[in-house]
Amino acid sequence: MIEDVRETSAALKAVIKEMEKIERLGDVGKEFKKVFLIGCGSSYYAALYGSWPLLKNDDILTYALPSSELLFYYMEKVDKSSLVVGVSRSGNTAETITALEKCKKNGAHTIGFTIEKESKIFNITDEQIAFDIGEEKSIIMTKSFTSFSLATALFSTILSEKLSSRKQRFLDESKSICSLSENILSEENKIIPVSNRLVAENVERFVFLGSGPSYPIALEGALKIKETSYVATEGLHLLEFRHGPMASIGEKQTLIISSFLEENHVYLKNFVTEFMDKHADTILITDSKDFGENVIEIPSECTVESKSLLAIIPIQILAYYYAVGKGRNPDKPRNLSRYIQRF
Repeated sequence: MIEDVRETSAALKAVIKEMEKIERLGDVGKEFKKVFLIGCGSSYYAALYGSWPLLKNDDILTYALPSSELLFYYMEKVDKSSLVVGVSRSGNTAETITALEKCKKNGAHTIGFTIEKESKIFNITDEQIAFDIGEEKSIIMTKSFTSFSLATALFSTILSEKLSSRKQRFLDESKSICSLSENILSEENKIIPVSNRLVAENVERFVFLGSGPSYPIALEGALKIKETSYVATEGLHLLEFRHGPMASIGEKQTLIISSFLEENHVYLKNFVTEFMDKHADTILITDSKDFGENVIEIPSECTVESKSLLAIIPIQILAYYYAVGKGRNPDKPRNLSRYIQRF
């Protein structure tokens, strides 16, 4: 797992190399009235992150859904005016393959994002991209999650730009995201003591909080800890924690907040201060130096979309070393396989 995480920068470069193909898919997308981005587990969270640029665009109706939810509840909305993007590391995930097949029968145009050329998704979709990020050895998705997040976000940003004719800064910035990720990866040793402290203090409950494009990162962070260490985790929208879950402060738990509120930064300061006043154990992943200790800093010179994506790297590192410290083997998580084959 940790070797895969360390290869994130190279994986992101592989996504950037496919920019021409992604741009062509953006041209395809502007012909449709609805776009669905689907996946399972980490792939769904990557699709949810990638949907962010389109969710803010009024020119197209956008859904980001788990593949099973599309099958069970949204299939009647899929028709000839729909574009469906399925994300699957293996290209064989049962729910995603079944959903794409049914969407095609409903007349939708389908796209597959994967890292495996020899897979079902290549045979059943109208358009495909296999990102050459190298083998992901671990069952746990790390560099593939970050790659799919970038790829879907690039697709959505390109499509949004074509629909609105408004220049999107994220496209230019994506060229530097590889070097920014390298900088974060080079500080792996700064994250290890954070994981060691959590192990030493026997913390076995985590709440991940995020907002906007960092919300899917919070969900993925919660999943990484749960997959590798089997402890109780949940992911929530940042301020939603105040509406009920706040009662859990006082229990032995850690709040991991990934947040970049830009002009709304004052709300983050107020929120964190409120937690500290209640003696909550908090780890903050942000771009500000305003919070003293227990901060994992993300470069401030990029957009909130880029900062949110980069935040997953220290979370993955933290999850790995926490699992190892707990005596778990994150390379052999119990009850998990590389993909679900039956639906």
